[in-house]
Amino acid sequence: MFGKDIYWYGVQAVSLLKSGKLHSPDNSPVFHIVAFLFRIFGISDETLFVFQILTSVWLIISLFIARYLVFSVQNTLSQKFHFLPSILVFVLGFLYPKQSWALGFLILSFGFLSPIPTISSLFSTTPSPSSPSFSFTLFRFPLRWIASGVLFIFCFWFHPMVALLGWGVLILYQIPEKFYLLIFCFGFLLPILLPEDPSGRFYSEKEMFPLSAAFALAGLGILWDWFFLIFGSSEPKFHKLRRALAFFGLLLLFPILHFADIQFRILLSLILLTQIFIQWNVFQILIWMVSTGLWIFTLFMNPNQFRYSYEAMWMPGESMASVPNIGLLVAHHGFCEYYHFQFNKDCLSFEPDTKAISELPEGTVIYRAVYGIRYENLLSSKDENKKPIFSFLQPLGEYQLVKEQDWKTYRLSLEKRNSKLLQVAKSWKNPYKERPIFIKRKHTNGF
Repeated sequence: MFGKDIYWYGVQAVSLLKSGKLHSPDNSPVFHIVAFLFRIFGISDETLFVFQILTSVWLIISLFIARYLVFSVQNTLSQKFHFLPSILVFVLGFLYPKQSWALGFLILSFGFLSPIPTISSLFSTTPSPSSPSFSFTLFRFPLRWIASGVLFIFCFWFHPMVALLGWGVLILYQIPEKFYLLIFCFGFLLPILLPEDPSGRFYSEKEMFPLSAAFALAGLGILWDWFFLIFGSSEPKFHKLRRALAFFGLLLLFPILHFADIQFRILLSLILLTQIFIQWNVFQILIWMVSTGLWIFTLFMNPNQFRYSYEAMWMPGESMASVPNIGLLVAHHGFCEYYHFQFNKDCLSFEPDTKAISELPEGTVIYRAVYGIRYENLLSSKDENKKPIFSFLQPLGEYQLVKEQDWKTYRLSLEKRNSKLLQVAKSWKNPYKERPIFIKRKHTNGF
């Protein structure tokens, strides 16, 4: 399986089928789509793969319909069907299905809204092909505007972040380009003003610059697409909207949000939105070929950037699920979702907080699936009294099963000795932070 979140969709859908409610509160109906597929094809990895394919097809159809609408209105009929969808439809469809369904609705909303008027054109008394007056638009495109609004509501329903992205593009579109330099300067200063609070949505992540983070996440393919997002051209009639999209992409150079969680996803969405308005020609085909080649090259050379090593998770997961007194397992994100889906056992990819501890079944213990540290290192570890730290230690291939309380003692000993293993013990491989504030809020409010 490809996709680092795909098993979470399975966990949510299975919970819907068995209890009638989601395992984790979420207002998006995307999990109902997975549950529907489970009813038809059964609960399996293969059905999740069908869901990913269906999501990618949805994005492709959305792009084709949007381009048909845009170029029909602009009387550029030759561009209607001259189009090859970006490979990002599969990147988004497999990595971020929930976002992809919302993005499909946003793409269609933009297609029905075109030509997008500026605020000044709404009060103009002289209609023109590129800037229709309000009365002209009102009587010429009433159904298209209504359809665009309905599709935008669906976009917000599936994923509010994508809807906010759409609003952001429209706001930038309304701002005259002469103000872009001022906005850019403000964006340059914003990371300095933001609080260094990793648990918040807005966070100046100074340890990883967005360009290097993008390369680390997806290789040269994303840098190539980013370049043409910012410096690519379009037909004159799309210039203003194309510049708004490009400027939005330029603002993502600043470390304002958690890049891997938010800015990277926004960047992928912007690149795909641009596909609605590009002029398809020989040069664009060359760009498409290079982009496709770079993404495929990254996939074959570094597949773990797009997936976890799920093959190595079955045996340790099965053994952990058979331990009778495990009330909660703590493990890294990918293992947690896989373990929960395959064995229907609770797992948390954060340091256990008060809420997690209070929900622990009576007579059970919190365990930790340690990843990236050898069994021999854990076995030989001693406390200050020269006694073994781990009262329970089970080797399971790449994973070692220990009790969470013992793991905290071990991690504290690494901190005191300033051990090199501390970098592994406090990393994504072995979660050490509590659930961020915005995730706790999502559990409370559903968004």
